[in-house]
Amino acid sequence: MDVSGTPNIKTTSEWPFSHSQLLAGLRQYYHDRLLRLEKIHIVHLASTDMTLSFGEAGTRLHHLIIEMTIDGDDASETFILKEPPVTNNGRVLSAVGQREYGIYRWLTPHLPIEVPRLVLGDAYDGWLVMEYLPDLPAPEAWQAENYYTAITNLVTLHDRFWGGSEHFNIYGWLARPLGADYTTTAIAAAQAVYRLIMNDHLTPLSRVDLYQMFSHLIQSADDIVAPLRHETQTLLHGDYWPGNIGCMSNNRQVIFDWQLASIGPSILDFVGFIQTVQLYTDPALSVEAMIAFYREELQQCALANWDDESFTHLWDHALMWLFTMNWIGKLAVMPLDNYTSIHERFWRVWIEPVQQAAERWL
Repeated sequence: MDVSGTPNIKTTSEWPFSHSQLLAGLRQYYHDRLLRLEKIHIVHLASTDMTLSFGEAGTRLHHLIIEMTIDGDDASETFILKEPPVTNNGRVLSAVGQREYGIYRWLTPHLPIEVPRLVLGDAYDGWLVMEYLPDLPAPEAWQAENYYTAITNLVTLHDRFWGGSEHFNIYGWLARPLGADYTTTAIAAAQAVYRLIMNDHLTPLSRVDLYQMFSHLIQSADDIVAPLRHETQTLLHGDYWPGNIGCMSNNRQVIFDWQLASIGPSILDFVGFIQTVQLYTDPALSVEAMIAFYREELQQCALANWDDESFTHLWDHALMWLFTMNWIGKLAVMPLDNYTSIHERFWRVWIEPVQQAAERWL
């Protein structure tokens, strides 16, 4: 404090919250109505890897180091300030942040899995301040038991909301890419294909046959989505993989980064999990073992009992959907150097399997 007793907290446009908002959030978080703020330090963190997130629009992350008085004792704690992505032309993707805020604010009491605790946030602007989870193991350090736990947690999440998509009508902030948002999603993917072809900047993908395949996927969007729509819908995380799962003590896991939360068939979350794991790590558990365990878990919960042919059919359509609606948009804005660093794996994990799926079904 200064000599007048006023906390050393400056008003700055860097912070989306006011002093009173932060104070109220922290008092509720710590259950201390007499908590006082002393100082705030903000540390800007590197934007999320554009190969993992929103291409040119990386999520903005900051450490908030807050000095305060709690129950009469001095304390210093670190939190995460997360703001929605901003595109190169300055457009803030508020809907992305709104989804994550909505999960933490409204659905946390109903989730059967652990998520970080929310301190405060804004339902309209989509920013949030939440619990900081330090010293989490990197995805590359995961052991087989971590994968088994993650798959069990994913099935548990889907089981909790299985067939309850109509109950989510009050949550307008949840994405519905196979439903109400389908046309918008498909148009955005078509525009991304056009941009990718016109820019022709990713040399390893600069091939007529690939551009034809990308265009064919867009033209076949209705056929790709049809089997997925016939599946029971549930709550999807949207970006479920070890990079968004914090492994705590006793193999507890905390699930974060809900910016792509949506309503859809469970297979989308699981295919995304497997593909992302293969793209960025060398997993300690084989893909075959993960798939077998996932199907066993679903069967035990009486959620789905696909035969091999049905599972392959759904897997291929989920693969084509995720590539067309998620990855083409990323590729369209990804710098060549970023893509080159993942090209070999990307070709093996995405390009070849999608080509094969398209040949089988389209």
